[in-house]
Amino acid sequence: MNKILVIENSKIINNVVTKELRKSNLSVQQAFYFHEAQKILENELFELIILDLYLPDKEGSELIASIQSLTKTKLVVLSSLQDKQLRDELFQYGILDYIIKDKNLLYSLGEITKLIDNIILSETENILIVDDSKFICKQVQTVLEPRNYKVISCFDAKTALDMLQNYTFKIIILDMELPDMHGTKLLEFIRKDKNHLFVPVVVLSGTSTPETIRQVLKNGANDFLKKPFAFEEFILKVDLWIDYFKKQKELQEQKFKLKFVNDNLEKLVLEEIEKNRQKDKIMFAQSRQAQMGELLSMIAHQWKQPINAISMSADLIELKVSKNNLDVDETYKITSKVKKYLKHLLQTMEDFQTFFSPQKETRESDLKTIFLSAYTLVEDILKIKKIKLIQDIGEVERFYTYENEIVQVVLNLIKNAQDILEEKKIKDPYIKVTIANKLLSVEDNAGGIEKEILENIFKPYFSTKKESGGTGLGLYMSQIIIEEHCNGTLKAENTPEGAKFTITL
Repeated sequence: MNKILVIENSKIINNVVTKELRKSNLSVQQAFYFHEAQKILENELFELIILDLYLPDKEGSELIASIQSLTKTKLVVLSSLQDKQLRDELFQYGILDYIIKDKNLLYSLGEITKLIDNIILSETENILIVDDSKFICKQVQTVLEPRNYKVISCFDAKTALDMLQNYTFKIIILDMELPDMHGTKLLEFIRKDKNHLFVPVVVLSGTSTPETIRQVLKNGANDFLKKPFAFEEFILKVDLWIDYFKKQKELQEQKFKLKFVNDNLEKLVLEEIEKNRQKDKIMFAQSRQAQMGELLSMIAHQWKQPINAISMSADLIELKVSKNNLDVDETYKITSKVKKYLKHLLQTMEDFQTFFSPQKETRESDLKTIFLSAYTLVEDILKIKKIKLIQDIGEVERFYTYENEIVQVVLNLIKNAQDILEEKKIKDPYIKVTIANKLLSVEDNAGGIEKEILENIFKPYFSTKKESGGTGLGLYMSQIIIEEHCNGTLKAENTPEGAKFTITL
Protein backbone atom coordinates (compact mmCIF):
# COMPACT_ATOMS: atom_id res chain seq x y z
CA MET A 1 0.00 0.00 0.00
CA ASN A 2 1.37 3.48 -0.97
CA LYS A 3 2.09 5.88 1.92
CA ILE A 4 1.02 9.52 1.63
CA LEU A 5 1.57 12.43 4.03
CA VAL A 6 -0.83 15.40 3.92
CA ILE A 7 0.70 18.54 5.50
CA GLU A 8 -1.97 21.26 5.73
CA ASN A 9 -2.86 23.50 8.70
CA SER A 10 -6.53 23.85 7.75
CA LYS A 11 -8.26 20.88 9.39
CA ILE A 12 -11.17 21.10 6.96
CA ILE A 13 -8.96 20.97 3.85
CA ASN A 14 -6.64 18.37 5.42
CA ASN A 15 -9.59 16.10 6.28
CA VAL A 16 -11.19 16.54 2.83
CA VAL A 17 -7.91 15.65 1.07
CA THR A 18 -7.27 12.68 3.38
CA LYS A 19 -10.82 11.34 2.98
CA GLU A 20 -10.69 11.54 -0.83
CA LEU A 21 -7.34 9.75 -1.02
CA ARG A 22 -8.41 7.00 1.40
CA LYS A 23 -11.32 6.22 -0.94
CA SER A 24 -8.64 4.77 -3.28
CA ASN A 25 -7.39 2.45 -0.48
CA LEU A 26 -4.25 4.53 0.04
CA SER A 27 -2.46 4.77 3.39
CA VAL A 28 -2.71 8.46 4.36
CA GLN A 29 -1.16 10.20 7.40
CA GLN A 30 -1.91 13.78 8.47
CA ALA A 31 0.21 16.65 9.82
CA PHE A 32 -0.97 20.22 10.61
CA TYR A 33 2.30 21.99 11.52
CA PHE A 34 5.82 22.24 10.10
CA HIS A 35 7.59 20.73 13.14
CA GLU A 36 5.02 17.93 13.40
CA ALA A 37 5.65 17.04 9.73
CA GLN A 38 9.42 17.29 10.20
CA LYS A 39 9.34 14.75 13.06
CA ILE A 40 7.21 12.34 11.03
CA LEU A 41 9.56 12.63 8.03
CA GLU A 42 12.60 11.90 10.23
CA ASN A 43 11.16 8.47 11.12
CA GLU A 44 9.15 7.43 8.05
CA LEU A 45 9.42 7.41 4.27
CA PHE A 46 6.50 8.49 2.09
CA GLU A 47 5.94 8.02 -1.62
CA LEU A 48 3.83 11.16 -1.89
CA ILE A 49 3.68 14.39 0.15
CA ILE A 50 0.88 16.92 -0.30
CA LEU A 51 2.26 20.14 1.16
CA ASP A 52 0.80 23.52 2.09
CA LEU A 53 3.39 26.20 1.28
CA TYR A 54 2.50 28.36 4.29
CA LEU A 55 2.17 26.69 7.70
CA PRO A 56 1.52 28.51 11.04
CA ASP A 57 4.95 27.77 12.55
CA LYS A 58 7.13 27.90 9.41
CA GLU A 59 7.01 28.01 5.64
CA GLY A 60 6.27 24.58 4.14
CA SER A 61 8.56 25.36 1.22
CA GLU A 62 11.54 24.78 3.55
CA LEU A 63 10.56 21.11 3.75
CA ILE A 64 11.05 20.77 0.00
CA ALA A 65 14.79 21.43 0.37
CA SER A 66 15.07 18.65 2.96
CA ILE A 67 13.59 16.05 0.60
CA GLN A 68 16.61 14.35 -0.96
CA SER A 69 14.97 13.15 -4.20
CA LEU A 70 11.66 14.10 -5.76
CA THR A 71 12.00 11.01 -7.97
CA LYS A 72 11.45 8.72 -4.97
CA THR A 73 9.25 11.04 -2.89
CA LYS A 74 6.61 12.72 -5.06
CA LEU A 75 5.38 16.19 -4.10
CA VAL A 76 2.11 18.06 -4.68
CA VAL A 77 1.90 21.69 -3.54
CA LEU A 78 -1.21 23.25 -1.99
CA SER A 79 -1.35 27.06 -2.04
CA SER A 80 -3.79 29.95 -2.12
CA LEU A 81 -1.27 32.02 -4.16
CA GLN A 82 -1.55 32.24 -7.94
CA ASP A 83 2.08 33.27 -8.42
CA LYS A 84 3.09 32.23 -11.98
CA GLN A 85 6.79 32.65 -11.33
CA LEU A 86 6.64 30.57 -8.13
CA ARG A 87 4.63 27.88 -9.91
CA ASP A 88 7.17 27.61 -12.73
CA GLU A 89 10.08 27.48 -10.28
CA LEU A 90 8.43 24.69 -8.32
CA PHE A 91 7.69 22.69 -11.49
CA GLN A 92 11.33 23.09 -12.48
CA TYR A 93 12.22 21.68 -9.08
CA GLY A 94 10.16 18.55 -9.87
CA ILE A 95 6.76 18.88 -8.16
CA LEU A 96 3.87 16.84 -9.59
CA ASP A 97 1.17 19.50 -9.34
CA TYR A 98 0.33 22.92 -7.92
CA ILE A 99 -3.20 23.09 -6.51
CA ILE A 100 -4.97 26.39 -5.78
CA LYS A 101 -6.89 25.79 -2.55
CA ASP A 102 -9.71 28.26 -3.11
CA LYS A 103 -10.57 26.79 -6.52
CA ASN A 104 -12.28 23.46 -7.25
CA LEU A 105 -10.36 21.39 -4.68
CA LEU A 106 -12.32 18.14 -5.19
CA TYR A 107 -11.71 18.21 -8.94
CA SER A 108 -8.00 18.81 -8.34
CA LEU A 109 -7.91 15.87 -5.92
CA GLY A 110 -9.51 13.69 -8.59
CA GLU A 111 -6.66 14.66 -10.89
CA ILE A 112 -4.15 13.85 -8.11
CA THR A 113 -5.69 10.38 -7.72
CA LYS A 114 -5.20 9.84 -11.48
CA LEU A 115 -1.60 10.99 -11.11
CA ILE A 116 -1.03 8.48 -8.30
CA ASP A 117 -2.44 5.68 -10.47
CA ASN A 118 -0.28 6.72 -13.44
CA ILE A 119 2.91 7.50 -11.54
CA ILE A 120 3.20 5.51 -8.32
CA LEU A 121 1.40 2.39 -9.50
CA SER A 122 2.66 2.19 -13.11
CA GLU A 123 5.91 1.00 -14.66
CA THR A 124 8.69 3.44 -15.63
CA GLU A 125 8.32 4.67 -19.23
CA ASN A 126 11.05 5.88 -21.61
CA ILE A 127 11.13 9.43 -23.01
CA LEU A 128 13.68 10.60 -25.57
CA ILE A 129 14.82 14.23 -25.69
CA VAL A 130 17.01 15.32 -28.62
CA ASP A 131 18.50 18.77 -27.97
CA ASP A 132 22.05 20.09 -28.23
CA SER A 133 21.52 22.13 -25.04
CA LYS A 134 22.62 20.06 -22.04
CA PHE A 135 20.93 22.61 -19.81
CA ILE A 136 17.49 22.03 -21.40
CA CYS A 137 18.01 18.24 -21.31
CA LYS A 138 18.80 18.46 -17.60
CA GLN A 139 15.71 20.62 -16.97
CA VAL A 140 13.48 18.16 -18.82
CA GLN A 141 14.98 15.30 -16.81
CA THR A 142 14.36 17.19 -13.55
CA VAL A 143 10.66 17.82 -14.25
CA LEU A 144 9.79 14.45 -15.83
CA GLU A 145 11.65 11.87 -13.73
CA PRO A 146 9.48 12.53 -10.63
CA ARG A 147 6.53 11.55 -12.83
CA ASN A 148 7.98 8.04 -13.23
CA TYR A 149 9.49 8.71 -16.66
CA LYS A 150 13.03 7.65 -17.58
CA VAL A 151 14.51 10.46 -19.68
CA ILE A 152 17.22 9.55 -22.21
CA SER A 153 19.08 12.60 -23.56
CA CYS A 154 20.75 12.86 -26.97
CA PHE A 155 22.67 15.95 -28.11
CA ASP A 156 22.76 15.16 -31.85
CA ALA A 157 20.69 13.36 -34.49
CA LYS A 158 23.09 10.41 -35.02
CA THR A 159 22.99 9.40 -31.34
CA ALA A 160 19.20 9.79 -31.37
CA LEU A 161 18.86 7.45 -34.37
CA ASP A 162 21.03 4.85 -32.60
CA MET A 163 18.82 5.09 -29.51
CA LEU A 164 15.68 4.68 -31.63
CA GLN A 165 17.08 1.41 -32.98
CA ASN A 166 17.60 -0.01 -29.49
CA TYR A 167 14.74 1.34 -27.36
CA THR A 168 11.04 2.04 -27.52
CA PHE A 169 9.79 5.42 -26.34
CA LYS A 170 6.44 6.79 -25.19
CA ILE A 171 7.21 10.28 -26.52
CA ILE A 172 10.04 12.10 -28.33
CA ILE A 173 10.95 15.71 -27.45
CA LEU A 174 12.77 17.17 -30.46
CA ASP A 175 14.76 20.38 -30.97
CA MET A 176 14.84 21.74 -34.52
CA GLU A 177 18.41 23.11 -34.50
CA LEU A 178 20.80 20.14 -34.12
CA PRO A 179 24.57 20.23 -34.87
CA ASP A 180 24.54 17.42 -37.48
CA MET A 181 21.02 17.51 -38.97
CA HIS A 182 17.97 19.72 -39.04
CA GLY A 183 15.11 18.56 -36.82
CA THR A 184 12.67 18.23 -39.75
CA LYS A 185 15.04 15.74 -41.45
CA LEU A 186 15.33 13.69 -38.25
CA LEU A 187 11.55 13.77 -37.98
CA GLU A 188 11.31 12.24 -41.48
CA PHE A 189 13.64 9.39 -40.43
CA ILE A 190 11.56 8.80 -37.27
CA ARG A 191 8.30 8.54 -39.24
CA LYS A 192 9.83 6.14 -41.80
CA ASP A 193 10.49 3.59 -39.03
CA LYS A 194 7.31 1.55 -38.49
CA ASN A 195 8.25 1.04 -34.81
CA HIS A 196 8.05 4.81 -34.23
CA LEU A 197 5.38 5.68 -36.77
CA PHE A 198 2.77 6.69 -34.19
CA VAL A 199 4.99 7.72 -31.24
CA PRO A 200 4.06 11.32 -30.25
CA VAL A 201 6.70 13.93 -31.18
CA VAL A 202 6.68 17.33 -29.47
CA VAL A 203 8.94 19.88 -31.19
CA LEU A 204 10.86 22.57 -29.29
CA SER A 205 11.98 25.62 -31.25
CA GLY A 206 13.08 29.18 -30.70
CA THR A 207 11.22 30.15 -33.88
CA SER A 208 7.43 30.14 -33.79
CA THR A 209 6.40 31.66 -37.14
CA PRO A 210 3.26 30.17 -38.75
CA GLU A 211 5.42 28.77 -41.57
CA THR A 212 7.73 26.98 -39.09
CA ILE A 213 4.82 25.50 -37.15
CA ARG A 214 3.09 24.42 -40.41
CA GLN A 215 6.26 22.73 -41.68
CA VAL A 216 6.85 20.93 -38.39
CA LEU A 217 3.28 19.61 -38.12
CA LYS A 218 3.22 18.62 -41.83
CA ASN A 219 6.38 16.55 -41.33
CA GLY A 220 4.76 14.44 -38.62
CA ALA A 221 5.08 16.30 -35.31
CA ASN A 222 2.13 16.12 -32.93
CA ASP A 223 2.70 19.39 -31.08
CA PHE A 224 4.88 22.50 -30.95
CA LEU A 225 6.37 24.46 -28.03
CA LYS A 226 8.30 27.71 -28.35
CA LYS A 227 11.48 28.13 -26.31
CA PRO A 228 11.67 29.19 -23.56
CA PHE A 229 8.57 27.23 -22.53
CA ALA A 230 6.50 27.23 -19.35
CA PHE A 231 7.29 24.01 -17.51
CA GLU A 232 3.73 23.39 -16.31
CA GLU A 233 2.47 23.64 -19.92
CA PHE A 234 5.30 21.33 -21.04
CA ILE A 235 4.43 18.71 -18.39
CA LEU A 236 0.70 18.86 -19.20
CA LYS A 237 1.41 18.33 -22.91
CA VAL A 238 3.78 15.41 -22.27
CA ASP A 239 1.21 13.70 -20.01
CA LEU A 240 -1.56 14.41 -22.50
CA TRP A 241 0.28 12.97 -25.50
CA ILE A 242 1.52 9.90 -23.62
CA ASP A 243 -2.02 9.19 -22.42
CA TYR A 244 -3.30 9.69 -25.99
CA PHE A 245 -0.63 7.32 -27.36
CA LYS A 246 -1.56 4.64 -24.80
CA LYS A 247 -5.23 4.87 -25.71
CA GLN A 248 -4.47 4.78 -29.44
CA LYS A 249 -2.27 1.73 -28.93
CA GLU A 250 -4.98 -0.04 -26.91
CA LEU A 251 -7.51 0.83 -29.62
CA GLN A 252 -5.22 -0.57 -32.35
CA GLU A 253 -4.71 -3.77 -30.33
CA GLN A 254 -8.47 -4.15 -29.89
CA LYS A 255 -9.00 -3.59 -33.62
CA PHE A 256 -6.33 -6.19 -34.41
CA LYS A 257 -7.90 -8.71 -32.04
CA LEU A 258 -11.34 -8.02 -33.50
CA LYS A 259 -10.02 -8.42 -37.06
CA PHE A 260 -8.28 -11.66 -36.06
CA VAL A 261 -11.49 -13.00 -34.53
CA ASN A 262 -13.52 -11.97 -37.59
CA ASP A 263 -10.98 -13.47 -40.00
CA ASN A 264 -10.71 -16.70 -38.02
CA LEU A 265 -14.24 -16.94 -36.65
CA GLU A 266 -15.14 -20.14 -38.45
CA LYS A 267 -11.87 -21.79 -37.42
CA LEU A 268 -12.26 -20.66 -33.79
CA VAL A 269 -15.84 -21.96 -33.67
CA LEU A 270 -14.78 -25.33 -35.09
CA GLU A 271 -11.90 -25.52 -32.59
CA GLU A 272 -14.28 -24.76 -29.72
CA ILE A 273 -16.76 -27.36 -30.96
CA GLU A 274 -13.94 -29.92 -31.16
CA LYS A 275 -12.82 -29.04 -27.61
CA ASN A 276 -16.37 -29.51 -26.33
CA ARG A 277 -16.68 -32.77 -28.27
CA GLN A 278 -13.47 -34.10 -26.71
CA LYS A 279 -14.66 -32.96 -23.28
CA ASP A 280 -17.99 -34.74 -23.79
CA LYS A 281 -16.16 -37.89 -24.92
CA ILE A 282 -14.15 -37.90 -21.69
CA MET A 283 -17.27 -37.30 -19.63
CA PHE A 284 -19.12 -40.07 -21.50
CA ALA A 285 -16.23 -42.42 -20.75
CA GLN A 286 -16.24 -41.47 -17.06
CA SER A 287 -20.01 -41.80 -16.91
CA ARG A 288 -19.88 -45.17 -18.64
CA GLN A 289 -17.26 -46.43 -16.18
CA ALA A 290 -19.46 -45.37 -13.27
CA GLN A 291 -22.46 -47.09 -14.88
CA MET A 292 -20.45 -50.24 -15.49
CA GLY A 293 -19.71 -50.42 -11.78
CA GLU A 294 -23.41 -50.12 -10.97
CA LEU A 295 -24.37 -52.66 -13.66
CA LEU A 296 -21.82 -55.18 -12.39
CA SER A 297 -23.44 -54.81 -8.98
CA MET A 298 -26.85 -55.47 -10.59
CA ILE A 299 -25.50 -58.53 -12.41
CA ALA A 300 -24.09 -59.83 -9.13
CA HIS A 301 -27.53 -59.40 -7.49
CA GLN A 302 -29.32 -61.18 -10.34
CA TRP A 303 -26.82 -64.03 -10.57
CA LYS A 304 -26.52 -64.64 -6.84
CA GLN A 305 -29.79 -66.62 -6.40
CA PRO A 306 -29.49 -68.90 -9.49
CA ILE A 307 -25.78 -69.60 -8.80
CA ASN A 308 -26.64 -70.58 -5.22
CA ALA A 309 -29.46 -72.80 -6.52
CA ILE A 310 -27.12 -74.49 -9.07
CA SER A 311 -24.54 -75.01 -6.32
CA MET A 312 -27.18 -76.57 -4.04
CA SER A 313 -28.36 -78.84 -6.90
CA ALA A 314 -24.79 -80.03 -7.47
CA ASP A 315 -24.40 -80.71 -3.73
CA LEU A 316 -27.69 -82.69 -3.73
CA ILE A 317 -26.59 -84.87 -6.66
CA GLU A 318 -23.22 -85.45 -5.00
CA LEU A 319 -24.92 -86.46 -1.73
CA LYS A 320 -27.35 -88.88 -3.42
CA VAL A 321 -24.55 -90.43 -5.52
CA SER A 322 -22.50 -91.00 -2.36
CA LYS A 323 -25.48 -92.80 -0.77
CA ASN A 324 -26.29 -94.64 -4.00
CA ASN A 325 -29.94 -93.54 -4.00
CA LEU A 326 -30.07 -91.20 -7.06
CA ASP A 327 -32.80 -92.42 -9.43
CA VAL A 328 -33.46 -91.36 -13.04
CA ASP A 329 -36.62 -89.29 -12.37
CA GLU A 330 -34.98 -87.30 -9.63
CA THR A 331 -31.90 -86.70 -11.81
CA TYR A 332 -34.09 -85.29 -14.61
CA LYS A 333 -35.91 -83.15 -12.06
CA ILE A 334 -32.67 -81.66 -10.68
CA THR A 335 -31.06 -81.12 -14.11
CA SER A 336 -34.27 -79.45 -15.35
CA LYS A 337 -33.96 -76.91 -12.53
CA VAL A 338 -30.28 -76.37 -13.29
CA LYS A 339 -31.09 -75.69 -16.95
CA LYS A 340 -33.77 -73.20 -15.86
CA TYR A 341 -31.23 -71.39 -13.69
CA LEU A 342 -28.62 -71.44 -16.47
CA LYS A 343 -31.19 -69.98 -18.88
CA HIS A 344 -31.79 -67.14 -16.39
CA LEU A 345 -28.03 -66.49 -16.21
CA LEU A 346 -27.71 -66.47 -20.01
CA GLN A 347 -30.74 -64.16 -20.37
CA THR A 348 -29.23 -61.74 -17.84
CA MET A 349 -25.94 -61.74 -19.75
CA GLU A 350 -27.78 -61.11 -23.02
CA ASP A 351 -29.78 -58.23 -21.50
CA PHE A 352 -26.61 -56.51 -20.31
CA GLN A 353 -24.78 -57.14 -23.59
CA THR A 354 -27.64 -55.43 -25.44
CA PHE A 355 -27.46 -52.55 -22.96
CA PHE A 356 -23.75 -51.98 -23.66
CA SER A 357 -23.74 -52.56 -27.41
CA PRO A 358 -23.01 -49.33 -29.34
CA GLN A 359 -25.92 -48.01 -31.42
CA LYS A 360 -24.85 -45.91 -34.38
CA GLU A 361 -28.21 -45.70 -36.12
CA THR A 362 -31.70 -44.89 -34.88
CA ARG A 363 -34.30 -47.61 -34.67
CA GLU A 364 -38.07 -47.61 -34.21
CA SER A 365 -39.18 -48.00 -30.60
CA ASP A 366 -41.49 -46.59 -27.92
CA LEU A 367 -41.13 -45.52 -24.30
CA LYS A 368 -42.88 -48.64 -22.94
CA THR A 369 -40.37 -50.94 -24.66
CA ILE A 370 -37.51 -48.72 -23.47
CA PHE A 371 -38.78 -48.72 -19.88
CA LEU A 372 -39.23 -52.52 -19.79
CA SER A 373 -35.66 -52.98 -21.08
CA ALA A 374 -34.39 -50.87 -18.18
CA TYR A 375 -36.74 -52.45 -15.63
CA THR A 376 -35.50 -55.95 -16.53
CA LEU A 377 -32.05 -54.94 -15.29
CA VAL A 378 -33.20 -53.66 -11.88
CA GLU A 379 -36.32 -55.73 -11.15
CA ASP A 380 -34.59 -58.25 -8.87
CA ILE A 381 -32.68 -55.57 -6.94
CA LEU A 382 -35.84 -53.53 -6.31
CA LYS A 383 -37.55 -56.70 -4.97
CA ILE A 384 -34.59 -57.45 -2.69
CA LYS A 385 -34.60 -53.84 -1.42
CA LYS A 386 -38.40 -54.06 -0.98
CA ILE A 387 -39.01 -50.99 -3.16
CA LYS A 388 -42.36 -51.08 -4.93
CA LEU A 389 -42.36 -50.03 -8.57
CA ILE A 390 -45.72 -48.60 -9.72
CA GLN A 391 -46.37 -48.62 -13.47
CA ASP A 392 -48.86 -46.22 -15.03
CA ILE A 393 -48.56 -46.92 -18.76
CA GLY A 394 -51.02 -45.36 -21.20
CA GLU A 395 -51.03 -45.09 -24.97
CA VAL A 396 -47.55 -45.01 -26.50
CA GLU A 397 -46.33 -43.54 -29.76
CA ARG A 398 -43.69 -45.21 -31.94
CA PHE A 399 -40.69 -43.13 -33.05
CA TYR A 400 -37.11 -43.48 -34.30
CA THR A 401 -34.39 -42.90 -31.72
CA TYR A 402 -31.19 -44.24 -30.14
CA GLU A 403 -32.99 -46.79 -27.98
CA ASN A 404 -30.05 -48.01 -25.90
CA GLU A 405 -29.08 -44.48 -24.90
CA ILE A 406 -32.58 -43.70 -23.57
CA VAL A 407 -32.56 -47.08 -21.73
CA GLN A 408 -29.38 -45.87 -19.98
CA VAL A 409 -31.10 -42.63 -18.94
CA VAL A 410 -34.23 -44.41 -17.60
CA LEU A 411 -32.03 -46.89 -15.73
CA ASN A 412 -30.05 -43.99 -14.22
CA LEU A 413 -33.25 -42.24 -13.05
CA ILE A 414 -34.60 -45.44 -11.45
CA LYS A 415 -31.25 -46.16 -9.77
CA ASN A 416 -31.06 -42.57 -8.41
CA ALA A 417 -34.55 -42.96 -6.96
CA GLN A 418 -33.55 -46.31 -5.41
CA ASP A 419 -30.40 -44.78 -3.85
CA ILE A 420 -32.22 -41.83 -2.23
CA LEU A 421 -34.99 -44.07 -0.89
CA GLU A 422 -32.36 -46.32 0.72
CA GLU A 423 -30.29 -43.38 2.01
CA LYS A 424 -33.29 -41.74 3.70
CA LYS A 425 -34.65 -45.11 4.90
CA ILE A 426 -38.16 -44.26 3.67
CA LYS A 427 -40.96 -46.36 5.10
CA ASP A 428 -43.03 -48.05 2.34
CA PRO A 429 -40.75 -46.77 -0.45
CA TYR A 430 -41.98 -46.68 -4.01
CA ILE A 431 -40.94 -45.55 -7.48
CA LYS A 432 -43.69 -44.55 -9.90
CA VAL A 433 -43.10 -44.67 -13.65
CA THR A 434 -45.68 -42.88 -15.83
CA ILE A 435 -45.72 -43.27 -19.61
CA ALA A 436 -48.00 -41.45 -22.07
CA ASN A 437 -47.18 -41.16 -25.78
CA LYS A 438 -43.66 -39.57 -25.88
CA LEU A 439 -43.50 -38.66 -22.17
CA LEU A 440 -41.93 -40.77 -19.41
CA SER A 441 -41.58 -39.70 -15.77
CA VAL A 442 -39.85 -41.34 -12.81
CA GLU A 443 -41.13 -40.22 -9.40
CA ASP A 444 -40.23 -41.26 -5.84
CA ASN A 445 -41.57 -40.62 -2.33
CA ALA A 446 -38.22 -39.61 -0.75
CA GLY A 447 -39.31 -36.06 0.18
CA GLY A 448 -37.92 -34.06 -2.75
CA ILE A 449 -34.74 -32.15 -3.61
CA GLU A 450 -33.47 -29.03 -1.80
CA LYS A 451 -33.83 -25.82 -3.85
CA GLU A 452 -30.06 -25.12 -4.01
CA ILE A 453 -29.39 -28.66 -5.25
CA LEU A 454 -32.29 -28.60 -7.71
CA GLU A 455 -30.75 -25.54 -9.44
CA ASN A 456 -27.42 -27.33 -9.96
CA ILE A 457 -28.49 -30.94 -10.41
CA PHE A 458 -27.72 -31.13 -14.14
CA LYS A 459 -24.29 -29.45 -13.88
CA PRO A 460 -21.18 -31.60 -14.60
CA TYR A 461 -19.41 -33.08 -11.56
CA PHE A 462 -22.18 -31.89 -9.20
CA SER A 463 -23.09 -34.81 -6.96
CA THR A 464 -24.97 -35.37 -3.74
CA LYS A 465 -23.46 -38.88 -3.44
CA LYS A 466 -19.71 -38.15 -3.35
CA GLU A 467 -19.22 -40.03 -0.08
CA SER A 468 -20.70 -43.15 -1.67
CA GLY A 469 -18.68 -42.73 -4.87
CA GLY A 470 -20.94 -40.48 -6.94
CA THR A 471 -19.20 -38.86 -9.94
CA GLY A 472 -21.72 -36.09 -10.62
CA LEU A 473 -21.89 -37.13 -14.29
CA GLY A 474 -25.06 -39.27 -14.32
CA LEU A 475 -27.69 -36.54 -14.63
CA TYR A 476 -25.42 -34.26 -16.68
CA MET A 477 -24.82 -36.99 -19.27
CA SER A 478 -28.49 -38.05 -19.12
CA GLN A 479 -29.55 -34.52 -20.06
CA ILE A 480 -27.02 -34.40 -22.92
CA ILE A 481 -28.30 -37.78 -24.24
CA ILE A 482 -31.95 -36.68 -24.17
CA GLU A 483 -31.56 -33.06 -25.32
CA GLU A 484 -28.62 -33.20 -27.75
CA HIS A 485 -28.74 -36.77 -29.08
CA CYS A 486 -32.46 -37.55 -28.95
CA ASN A 487 -34.02 -34.11 -29.55
CA GLY A 488 -36.01 -34.04 -26.31
CA THR A 489 -35.98 -32.50 -22.81
CA LEU A 490 -35.14 -33.82 -19.35
CA LYS A 491 -36.51 -31.77 -16.44
CA ALA A 492 -36.51 -32.14 -12.65
CA GLU A 493 -39.13 -30.88 -10.19
CA ASN A 494 -40.50 -31.56 -6.73
CA THR A 495 -43.92 -33.08 -6.01
CA PRO A 496 -45.74 -33.27 -2.65
CA GLU A 497 -44.24 -36.75 -2.16
CA GLY A 498 -40.73 -36.43 -3.58
CA ALA A 499 -38.73 -35.75 -6.76
CA LYS A 500 -39.95 -36.21 -10.33
CA PHE A 501 -37.84 -36.45 -13.48
CA THR A 502 -39.62 -36.13 -16.82
CA ILE A 503 -38.37 -37.12 -20.26
CA THR A 504 -40.28 -35.56 -23.16
CA LEU A 505 -39.34 -36.56 -26.73
